[in-house]
Amino acid sequence: MYILGIDGGGTKTKALLFHKTEGHVWETEAEAANPHSTSYTHSAKVISQIISEAYEHNHFSDNTEVSLGLGIAGLGREADRKKWVEYFQKTSPHSFPINEIVVEHDGTIALYSETFGADGIVSICGTGAITLGVHQSRTARVGGWGHVIGGDPGSGYDLGSQALIAVFNELDGLGPKTALTDLILDGEEIDCIEELIPIIYQHFEKQRVAAFASYVFQAAEMKDDIALKIIQETAKQIANRGNVLFERLFQTRDETVSFVLAGGIFQNDLIVEKVKAELAAIPSLNVLTSQNPPVIGSIALVLKQQGYLPEQIKRMLSDKGRRGAINEGL
Repeated sequence: MYILGIDGGGTKTKALLFHKTEGHVWETEAEAANPHSTSYTHSAKVISQIISEAYEHNHFSDNTEVSLGLGIAGLGREADRKKWVEYFQKTSPHSFPINEIVVEHDGTIALYSETFGADGIVSICGTGAITLGVHQSRTARVGGWGHVIGGDPGSGYDLGSQALIAVFNELDGLGPKTALTDLILDGEEIDCIEELIPIIYQHFEKQRVAAFASYVFQAAEMKDDIALKIIQETAKQIANRGNVLFERLFQTRDETVSFVLAGGIFQNDLIVEKVKAELAAIPSLNVLTSQNPPVIGSIALVLKQQGYLPEQIKRMLSDKGRRGAINEGL
């Protein structure tokens, strides 16, 4: 029995093939599969091509039992997931003998990659940001509405934007001097802050703005007041979103709830420490940083659907999986 787990992100798509007795046996990567940043047709074709590649590479026959677990960016609503499945069924060039297809938002698999199917909350902070909670078949979210609506607090884009605001405020005499200015001048190899204008506005990309988040972390290491304030405020907003979902979904404080911090922003130890400090008043929340790639959660998604308990899923993926593809690049 095989499970093909797929993490269809906004930047790229990762796939991992898992066998219940052999562990992780195959992996691949493809282009982005977010239907809102590309299209539903394109997204479905990307997934279909991965499935075709899996069948061909592993010499599957029509009798091979394969289940499909999908975590796709942009599918936060049930209506979107149903629409995506319809496009997948229409655009798939082959009649794949798939036993079952489980489709969820990519935030769900980011959570399950650490909880192995158990309920909890996940804050994903990369270029964008979203906080998602799952409890007893209920799913709720806070944020993730995009950089145009509110700036995606907690995201790399938001941190980068605040860095840019700080250096231009210093330039205009509207704000204090900050180490961010010299760091950006050196890092971008420019002579004056005004030279950032064409860098930012010509061929505008969120990822380009998000890249300036690294200067905030560098300045914070230098004890720069502005950078430290940016990180402190960001940590408060991330913690507040987690607390909102905790109050909304989990009615009792008797049980321990995992709050997973996932995404590139949490590679910085300082912001992780600040988030943990903000949530220290809620002992029921167990804050942990993500250690596994989200694609692991797409496999857990199927195993959970098949009735396995989190303890069983963790044992299956840990004991067998780490001898396979997961240690070789995913």
